[in-house]
Formats: sequence, C-alpha cells, structure tokens
Amino acid sequence: MANLAKYLAFILVLLWGIPVLAAQAETVSIIRVIDGDTCILENGEPVRYYGINAPEKGDPQFNEATQVNNKLVAGKKVRLEPQNPSRDKDDRLLAYVFVDEIFVNEELLRLGYAHIRRPLAAKYRDRLLTAQQAARQEGLGIWAKAAEQGVVIAEVHADAEGNDWDNLCDEYIVIENREDISIDLTGWIVYDEAHHRYLFPNFILKAKETVTLRTCLGKNSQSELFWGSRSPIWNNEGDTIFIRDSQGQLVLSYIY
Repeated sequence: MANLAKYLAFILVLLWGIPVLAAQAETVSIIRVIDGDTCILENGEPVRYYGINAPEKGDPQFNEATQVNNKLVAGKKVRLEPQNPSRDKDDRLLAYVFVDEIFVNEELLRLGYAHIRRPLAAKYRDRLLTAQQAARQEGLGIWAKAAEQGVVIAEVHADAEGNDWDNLCDEYIVIENREDISIDLTGWIVYDEAHHRYLFPNFILKAKETVTLRTCLGKNSQSELFWGSRSPIWNNEGDTIFIRDSQGQLVLSYIY
C-alpha cells in the first residue's frame, strides 16, 4: 500500500508539472521566415505568431510584411511563449515571439503589416489591440485606404439564431452604397480576420441601395448574395470585415 501511495504521488507530480513546463518560454534560433507571421526554427519546426494575421501570398503588402518579419527575426535568437492551444490546424507551434525587448507580434501590428486574429488570450490582449488601433488610425501598411467610395457596412448579424452551423443563412452582413451613383463591385473581395474570402461576381450595387451577403448557399439576386460557405464565417465574439476593390485597394475595414 505504501509503495502504491508513493507511485500515485509520483504520477500526480508528473501530471502537475506538465502544463507548467509547457507554458514556459524558451529561447531558440530562427533560420528563416516564410511570410509576415510565420518563421522556421533551427530544428525545422514552423512557428505561427499567435493572435495576428499577416497578408497572404498574392495579397497587397505581402512582400512588405514578409521583409519586415525577416528583418525582425531571421538569424536571431528569439524567446517563444507558446499558447493554448499550442498548435494550429496545420500543426504549427502557436506562440508570442520576442527578440530582446521587441514583442514581434505587437511590432507587426504597430507597423500595419498584420491585423488581429481572434480569439485573443487575456495576456497582451490590450497591447495588441492598441497597436492595431494606432496603425489603423494612421493608415499604415494594410490599413492604407483608397479614395472614399461610399460603401459602408450597414449591419452585421454574426450570431445566427440557434446553432450557427445549422442556420448559416441567418449569418450575414449588409453592405450599403451611400453614393448617388451605382458602384461596380465586380471582383471586389470581402474577408475576415481568419482570411475567409468572398469574391464578388458580376454585380452592380445601385445608388442608395443595400445588398445582404449571407454565409450560406443560395441563389444570388440584386438584394442578396450568397457566400456559399458550409461553415460560419463571422465570429460571434468580434471580428473585422475587410473590403478591397478589384485592384486590391482597401475600401473599408469595420471592426465589431
């Protein structure tokens, strides 16, 4: 019985220690960067910066974001603070990244080369949101806007009635044209913080009218368009709506 008690105590110590060890920061070397929010450790493991999203390949500011990230971390020793969950869907390590006193996740937001991706952990949440807000107000990087085009978000209905997955048609945004002339939205793109994308078909939004963009499958009309997604797009806890024109210029960003 005494031996069993000692064994159980030993197991409890091990179990107690696992989360503590997993949460500890570690110092590692970066051999190269992939893009504006991903780098490769010296052991070949990819690290995805937690809580932010940088432009993807082919997007405006992709090259600039990648170069800034490269300057910040490539060939340097960094301190990683792994997060929970510790990995993303592509099995990349999720972490806050520091080079000396520079908080890399925050710096990319501050310079306008990334935007917030929710959910955010409480730690550093305010710092990250403040950095993004400053870049957005100054129109830096991805926040640089094209000339005003009179397109606004009139309504966001992110939380569908009941289970979002079972009621995708009740998840929608309403886009309004406040100009006195029609606006050709053909080739425009709507996307969220997770980079889910909707490409406008051949579509003219008439003056002073609205169009509802629903998440579900459906038949397009002059008043309703359908994303065709089989899963929810807009986060109930908050998200950012980006709209870019056919030239890739930012028309609006709407945070709710």
